[in-house]
Amino acid sequence: MITSNISVIIVAYNSSSVIINCLKSVFDNLRQISGEVILVDNNSTDNTISIVSEKFPEVSIIENKKNLGFARGCNQGAEKANNEFLYFLNPDVILDEDAIKNLLDSYLNMENVGGMVSRMRFPDNSFQATCRKFPSISNILFSRGSILSWLLRGDSEYTLKDFETTTKVDAVSGTALLVKKNIFQKVGGFDKRFFMYMEDTDLCLRLSMNGYNNYFVPSSGGVHYWGKGSTTGSLKRKLYHHHSVWKYFLKHIPNGFSLFLLPLLLIINFILLSIYSLIRKPE
Repeated sequence: MITSNISVIIVAYNSSSVIINCLKSVFDNLRQISGEVILVDNNSTDNTISIVSEKFPEVSIIENKKNLGFARGCNQGAEKANNEFLYFLNPDVILDEDAIKNLLDSYLNMENVGGMVSRMRFPDNSFQATCRKFPSISNILFSRGSILSWLLRGDSEYTLKDFETTTKVDAVSGTALLVKKNIFQKVGGFDKRFFMYMEDTDLCLRLSMNGYNNYFVPSSGGVHYWGKGSTTGSLKRKLYHHHSVWKYFLKHIPNGFSLFLLPLLLIINFILLSIYSLIRKPE
């Protein structure tokens, strides 16, 4: 029996179609762990808040008057959290049985841990990458969101593959991220300048710079219905992602490439991806 307290923090925006199944899986996991659930609602226009209030009155809800983005929403939840551990979870995730317990077990049995992430699967049960290398000038050009990676069908040097055992990695995804509250606060939490995307990689880099290690934990799992957690369109999400990539490079690699060439490449990549999205045939 794990006695460590945990605060599960979910940032939601128009997540009514997925939030119930997510919370059911969370509370199933909390049967043998002392914990709380905090929902940060980023000014949803659907009935996310009313559904959660009715079905799960024990959930603590923060209602924002406007959409503050993922990073700021997570920071709000962390500030309100009363427990030792923070587990940031996307609203479109359904956790496996014992996912939280297994993640905590791994965390408590290792030293100098920064962030740990659960192994995610797509609804068809295929592997969904939740760990990656730190971005560099070379690997970002062939990342998962790059048109070059799509056209060449090559293996990305940025996104890491599946691992059978708990493995130290550069960065982990904020999809299902566990970290101690005091460590999270020590490094400054998520950088609120990242509205969506790259805030997790930025956090992991700062954790690493402060002497902490980040880990991928395959014994803790769940299904991630990627993109179903909000009504934000796919092209808008791509725009946020491209903008955040640029912000990351400006922050951590402020050279001529980041200042001049990268924004041009990102604009071209976004245009090509947008055209591809518009002309491709429905599957």
